[in-house]
Amino acid sequence: MGWQLAASAAARKARKQGRDDPMEAFLQVHDDKIPTRDSLGLAWLRQVAPQFDPQSVAVSPIGTGQLAETYRLAFEGDAARDGEPRSVVCKIASSDPSSREIAGSWSLYQREVRFYRELAATALVDVPGVYATGLADDGSFFILMEDVQGAKPGNQLTGMSVEDARRAMLEAARLHASFWGRAEEPSFAWLETGRIAQAFYPAEVFRQMWPGFRERYMDMLSPDHVATCDDFAEFYDGYSAPLDRPRCVVHNDFRADNMLFAPDRLAVLDWQSVALGFNALDVAYVIGGGFDPEQRRAVENSLLDTYHDELLARGVTGYGKQDLARDYRHFTFAGIVVSVCAAMLVKRTERGDRMFLTMLDRHVRHVRDCNGVELLRERA
Repeated sequence: MGWQLAASAAARKARKQGRDDPMEAFLQVHDDKIPTRDSLGLAWLRQVAPQFDPQSVAVSPIGTGQLAETYRLAFEGDAARDGEPRSVVCKIASSDPSSREIAGSWSLYQREVRFYRELAATALVDVPGVYATGLADDGSFFILMEDVQGAKPGNQLTGMSVEDARRAMLEAARLHASFWGRAEEPSFAWLETGRIAQAFYPAEVFRQMWPGFRERYMDMLSPDHVATCDDFAEFYDGYSAPLDRPRCVVHNDFRADNMLFAPDRLAVLDWQSVALGFNALDVAYVIGGGFDPEQRRAVENSLLDTYHDELLARGVTGYGKQDLARDYRHFTFAGIVVSVCAAMLVKRTERGDRMFLTMLDRHVRHVRDCNGVELLRERA
């Protein structure tokens, strides 16, 4: 068993505010104690996180993830001391074979575990505190993390409030500034997915997935949806070419479903898709998918200002507002890529269908508002 100090961004923020934070704990590494749903319980908890000693544990599923499964372990009895948590959260591999296959092909579980082990302590972005992790040779894993108190999970279907979006802009800027321009350092090699604009999705993947998506959902697609995605498939090479910008660490699935909103913090979850990439992808993705088009048009310039101001405040130089605006326009397509490809790759669910179609509609309208196809024609 190894030990590492997991000083989360939230813990550092708490110290600056002059308060103790129970999340700052020793991150225990237990690669030989990967649980299944059936083995999650008190005996396992005592093995991997002996600092917790409740009388019993109640396990219940939470979240809507399709590539992994997440459970709350609620502590029962009076063993917890004042200030200690009454519950923790554990994330494990999906029980669905197709989802596990996708996760394995892109090393998604390894990416999330390594993010918490290697990057979370120096990233400025707020993430849940992590108590223990495990990663087996077969790709199975666990992450035992803080159950953020007083937080409500975001909902991609209902979208975001303007204030929550502003907070998301701050967290995005802090993440990107943490590793700005460091992509070529050897210690970040495990985050590499190739010299493409959007990690994991070269042209051939979208071109393979779009015809099947179009056939599956044709009765629910508008002419604008079809025309925009047909054009996108044609000009995808112009989209996929890397930008002439510094790369940084990018979340790649930065949206409401992957955030926890508490009165005093916004914690970012689900780091399975973390990779080297271009900052504006996260920004365009969350703004384009987080609002109905009319509301988005009213607030997006202000949100971009919030993001850019925080990026500069965190030490980034040589990246002006015009650079951000052009890159933002480019990555209006990012949500289309995820909507189409993820829908065809992961386990199909009723909520998943509604979510992917909602995302597609919002992102297609975003592309059309920004005349994104014309930008790709210019780059072809």
